[in-house]
Amino acid sequence: MENLISLVNKIQRACTALGDHGEASALPTLWDSLPAIAVVGGQSSGKSSVLESIVGKDFLPRGSGIVTRRPLVLQLHKSDEGSREYAEFLHLQRKRFTDFSAVRKEIQDETDRETGQMKQISSVPIHLSIYSPNVVNLTLVDLPGLTKVAVEGQPDTIVQDIENMVRSYIEKPNCIILAISPANQDLATSDAIKISREVDPAGERTIGVLTKIDLMDKGTDAVDILEGKSYRLKFPWIGVVNRSQADINKNVDMIAARRREREYFASTPEYKHLAQRMGSEYLAKVLSKHLETVIKSRIPGIQSLINKTVAELETELSCLGKPIAADAGGKLYTIMEICRLFDQNYREHLDGVRSGGDKVYNVFDNQLPAALQRLQFDKQLSMENIRKLITEADGYQPHLIAPEQGYRRLIESTLVTIRGPAEASVDAIHSILKDLVHKAMNETPELKQYPALRTEVGNAAMESLERMREQSKRATLQLVDMECCYLTVDFFRKLPQEADKGGNPSQSIFDRYNEAYLRRIGTTVLSYVNAVCAGLRHSIPKSIVYCQVREAKRSLLDFYYTELGKLEQNRLSALLNEDPAIMERRSALAKRLELYRSAQAEIDTLSISEYQKERTRTANSAMSFEREDFGLLGPLHLNSIDWANSNHRRSIAASLVQGTYILERDRQERRQGSQALAPPWWEFFHFKLIRQLVDDADSCVFGAIYEYAPPSSHCNDSIDQSPRYVIAFRGTINKPDSFSRDFSLDIHVIRNGLHQTSRFEIAMKAVQNMVAMVGDSNVWLAGHSLGAAMAMLAGKTIAKTGNFLEAFLFNPPFLSAPIERINYGNVKHGLRFASSVITAGLVLATKGNSQTSQSEDPFFILSAWTPCLFVNPTDHLCSEYIGYFEHRKKMEEIGYGAIERLATQNSLGDLFMSVVRRSAEATEPLHLLPSAYLTVNLTPSQDFKQAHGIQQWWTPDLHLKCNLYKYK
Repeated sequence: MENLISLVNKIQRACTALGDHGEASALPTLWDSLPAIAVVGGQSSGKSSVLESIVGKDFLPRGSGIVTRRPLVLQLHKSDEGSREYAEFLHLQRKRFTDFSAVRKEIQDETDRETGQMKQISSVPIHLSIYSPNVVNLTLVDLPGLTKVAVEGQPDTIVQDIENMVRSYIEKPNCIILAISPANQDLATSDAIKISREVDPAGERTIGVLTKIDLMDKGTDAVDILEGKSYRLKFPWIGVVNRSQADINKNVDMIAARRREREYFASTPEYKHLAQRMGSEYLAKVLSKHLETVIKSRIPGIQSLINKTVAELETELSCLGKPIAADAGGKLYTIMEICRLFDQNYREHLDGVRSGGDKVYNVFDNQLPAALQRLQFDKQLSMENIRKLITEADGYQPHLIAPEQGYRRLIESTLVTIRGPAEASVDAIHSILKDLVHKAMNETPELKQYPALRTEVGNAAMESLERMREQSKRATLQLVDMECCYLTVDFFRKLPQEADKGGNPSQSIFDRYNEAYLRRIGTTVLSYVNAVCAGLRHSIPKSIVYCQVREAKRSLLDFYYTELGKLEQNRLSALLNEDPAIMERRSALAKRLELYRSAQAEIDTLSISEYQKERTRTANSAMSFEREDFGLLGPLHLNSIDWANSNHRRSIAASLVQGTYILERDRQERRQGSQALAPPWWEFFHFKLIRQLVDDADSCVFGAIYEYAPPSSHCNDSIDQSPRYVIAFRGTINKPDSFSRDFSLDIHVIRNGLHQTSRFEIAMKAVQNMVAMVGDSNVWLAGHSLGAAMAMLAGKTIAKTGNFLEAFLFNPPFLSAPIERINYGNVKHGLRFASSVITAGLVLATKGNSQTSQSEDPFFILSAWTPCLFVNPTDHLCSEYIGYFEHRKKMEEIGYGAIERLATQNSLGDLFMSVVRRSAEATEPLHLLPSAYLTVNLTPSQDFKQAHGIQQWWTPDLHLKCNLYKYK
């Protein structure tokens, strides 16, 4: 237990050293979660004397007015008998004070260094540790005394400032309030009681201390207060008798003062019956014991908070990026690595890994053909234009046979219009590539981190794209120009034959400028131009892809890389200048992460046996605690969740099922609030519990519905693959409070009658309501053992309505002869083959050869649902799933698939019961699954308990074999 107080002391010192004082801040605070005793009292209430009596030393500054102007975190460490007493300040490490008058002076000096000598106050605490054989292990926070008026030299707001500071400490639920009140004043006017009552109305966190009892007026006493009759608190009042001012002036020894205090209570008739629980020594023991109890109850929550916050801080730091290197080589490497990431993101857009590349194809498949079709060839091939060009081509002498030059001019003037769509396609691709550059830049967090580098890379990419556009435009327009300057002669050699067949041989060659003749020329030219367009429709995209898309993938930043190597260090530094706010945030996060990791390390260094011993007293079972405490058994390695990672998804689903187990254990052990062990199992992964599923038969918790609520700081791209809700079901608990009901449900599973139980009806209704409310794509099912059977049955029921839930079924029961445990493959296959043939034969004998439509066939209906099954070959309760799917696959391969499907949909037990009950229909077997993603844990297990346990499924570095079995 002493280790626990020492642990909190170390964490408190680390908090102060790294700037966590519990003040309002944009950073997470650990200070607020640490249990502490805050000493509250008005000026002249005897607060300092109480602390000195507990310590047994004069070490606090004294004087008129406000003497304590900063919180003093006083940590007492009990040392071995006979050892020397000494004190240490956190701000003066490795300096030991053995003269306690020097301690007093250092407190004054350190206060003045922070606040100045103008009697200002500060919330930054002073940390003082005192090591002595005459103290108990204890931590106290001495706060400035409450006052009603400001003295000369103090601001007018000092009264409210002190009250706000005191309130900021004592309003926190982890704070124990030590309220100091003088007995010679009316308790109704006590500053300490007044402010304590405001933040702790029921007095559950307040310990009252009554000082100056020996100074009360004659004929009066404090018995009613000390007995709790006048002002009741949860904890009994404790009275103390401090040294008088005369004793202080005479430097009366503290040991002598304690002896006189004991004598006073023992000899005073009014207090004699209370003497055993009065005095500063008794107060110190009570405070130490109470602080130990509170720390013990808070440690699991603190540990969960630390682990959760470490993960969140690491995630945010990862999003902010790494700090820049100091040397030129490191800066150059950083820039090159950022450019590589940007280049990779850009290529992924073009290759279809990310969105955007499909727009390039759209240009070639839709925009270019549409643009070619919109070309107005009729304008070039109008009768007037044809007549004009043909006549001009003849010159002074009309053509004899065919107007070849006229044809050429008509074709060239028509083909040149294709340059427009070709050039537009180049520009369209250029625009798409520019947009993809902007997308890739936005998806590269490091470029957001360095605005100057972002601008530089963006400009370099745009310049490269511009060069590629010009090259592409030249190459593409050359394709059109080549068609203009050289015509395909084979096309025209057919013209005389076609003219002979369709023309009029008696017509004069000098009479060919008539409209029919010109129309025939226009038709011929149009046919040729259309043929050229058809070819260019395919060659233009090839040219563009070669010159723009291909080059953009291959060498977008090549020119920039060449120039980058020539830059001097100051220019590299300028590129890596980032937003000062980001730099400040990263630095603050790094310091806070250091604090939390330090706290994490301190907790890890605790003696496991001591820790288990203390937690056992709360949970009544060390073994139970080991299995239930997230800090000891949970998947703490999942600091950052990748929802696209199947191992992460499996581990989280298993943890949520474990949380359901521990919800019921918390109920059985009556663990509530901070003592409950279940919440860390879902809170660590940013889930919250929205509903417990309770069995109507014995009121036990058998399931839970969780909602995923990630913090806004998460920037994980895989979060779209996360569930919105998870419905988890536990298996059998071998404890008296729930075992009877769980075991009866296990029997129902064996009899294939789970669907008839009230527990399943409750579960099924919860699943149906959730699917109806948010849709099947937002809901996961998870379960273990009996819970896996329930989740499987619920998933199958929902699947038959056309809704397919993602399901994680851990060790689902498959009750049959343990064929899978046979070591000889041929024997196993032979037994399964014989079983399939016998079962199929009995089905035909009892039901006849009746045909079932696809709409009624369970295999056909369920084939689209693919749950994830997790089995261990050493667990004979679920291992048959391995042979179930493998045997079905072999039967299909050897041509006996129909027999196996018929056998799978029935079981010998159900067939027997249908004959006995003379029922025409047997119940569908629970294990009927056409499709599944089967994961087998091949990691060696020590025994059946480990092989069947849920905890195996979140253990890292498992040896897993995964197969997808899809029914077709």
